[in-house]
Amino acid sequence: MSLFEFIVGMVSIIVALAIAQMFLGVSELLQNRSRVRFFVPHALWLTNLFLLMLLHWWSLWTFKDLDWNFGMFFFTLAGPSLMFFAVTLMNPRRHTEEAIDLKEHYLNVRPLFLTIVTATYIFYSLDGPIFGTEPPFNGIRAAQGVMISGAALGLLTENARIHTALSLANLSGAAALVLFRFFPG
Repeated sequence: MSLFEFIVGMVSIIVALAIAQMFLGVSELLQNRSRVRFFVPHALWLTNLFLLMLLHWWSLWTFKDLDWNFGMFFFTLAGPSLMFFAVTLMNPRRHTEEAIDLKEHYLNVRPLFLTIVTATYIFYSLDGPIFGTEPPFNGIRAAQGVMISGAALGLLTENARIHTALSLANLSGAAALVLFRFFPG
């Protein structure tokens, strides 16, 4: 096993745990859907987080030929670890028969959730330039800038319409990243 395979193995475990947390949370909401008051930004953020976890894992291949050290390994784990906590925050923990209001839940966890998401985006935008696999400024950075700004702006308001627009902008940014990263030319 190469050092890169060893490192990607650990990243894969964290990403898999985050995706499992997400699936468990969504499954619980669907099983209790008669008691759930859905909220569009909640669904858009979960979709965005799922796409970003897959995108990050897939993007790791660009680091396969690097001369790895522990600092790089630690930095690479930061994004998926933060993503795990973001996903966990989005899962409401209710073990009663009362209604599950996803708007109330989202607004309650919003400051911590969006702080973690903003930090995650910053980590994801820095790994390529720091490791020397990407230039500091390119089309990917533009999409990441929109996403960082959108997540950070969400910290300033509880307005549901603004959060719908910001979560949609972030999902659009993630889709743009997929296009920039995997469909060149």
